[in-house]
Amino acid sequence: MSGTLEIRRQIRSIKTTRQITRAMELVAAAKMKKAINNTTALRPFAAEALALLIALAAKESSAETGTGFFSQKSEQNAAPAPQKNLVVFISSDRGLCGGYNTQLFKYLLDAEKKELAENPDQTFDYLVIGKKGQDFLARLKRNIIGAYENLSNHPSFEDTLPVTRLALSEFAAGTYDRVIVCYQLFVSALVQKPLFTQLLPFSREIFENAAAEQGFEVAADFDTATEYAFEPSKEFILENLLPRLTEMQIYQAILEATASEHSARMVAMKNATNNASDLISSLTLTYNQIRQAAITQEIAEISAGRIALGF
Repeated sequence: MSGTLEIRRQIRSIKTTRQITRAMELVAAAKMKKAINNTTALRPFAAEALALLIALAAKESSAETGTGFFSQKSEQNAAPAPQKNLVVFISSDRGLCGGYNTQLFKYLLDAEKKELAENPDQTFDYLVIGKKGQDFLARLKRNIIGAYENLSNHPSFEDTLPVTRLALSEFAAGTYDRVIVCYQLFVSALVQKPLFTQLLPFSREIFENAAAEQGFEVAADFDTATEYAFEPSKEFILENLLPRLTEMQIYQAILEATASEHSARMVAMKNATNNASDLISSLTLTYNQIRQAAITQEIAEISAGRIALGF
């Protein structure tokens, strides 16, 4: 009966694991619900802010405003200039979320390869949110200028300000030519979409593409239909408004990534729970078959003994 004892131990062990994965599934589901509510509540404001950025980028240039937030129009057919890029990379702090991080890491490397194919004279530094992303980039020996952990549970706007202000200050100081954000966009509980989107400098084309990727609808005639009056001055308003809008865009990205992470973890734990149940059923069937075979053999041996003794 040593085989049956081993199977019983395996069944007990898997039942314990199933209890853990079931509990993690319920916790992730509760966190996912709150994260989705936060994300969807901010999306209308994010869409309006993005529309405003598109409108301003269509009308202004850095030469006109005195700020460096708007991209300069480069001459056609000009050789690509060397660039330093700062990537705000948003991953998870913990694992057990299926292919969430693996998909994001692969997408980041593919996006970098594509960027380098277009302009080999550029470098990438990283501002990392999440321990998994930090460990991944450290293994690749990438330059990390800042790392932030424990923002993936219930991030508030104040919690994200150190990230956004560091990115803004580095860009304003001229250390970097572009600021890019890479994260997982929440589509549904089963679908997360990785994005690699430029935040700074602003340009109409970039933000129109970002709006399309994120599913935001922006009126086609916003640049001619809307006129903006600036008080006290255009320069003062833009220098204070544009950083705030950028902070909101990064905060929205963090919320999207948080909802995506909890959704991926809930699905992964649900699949693990279902697999544990299937494995328990299979082992239980095997256990019953072995036990029945042993009982049948014992009955046959007793019957043979009775016959041998003449009973």
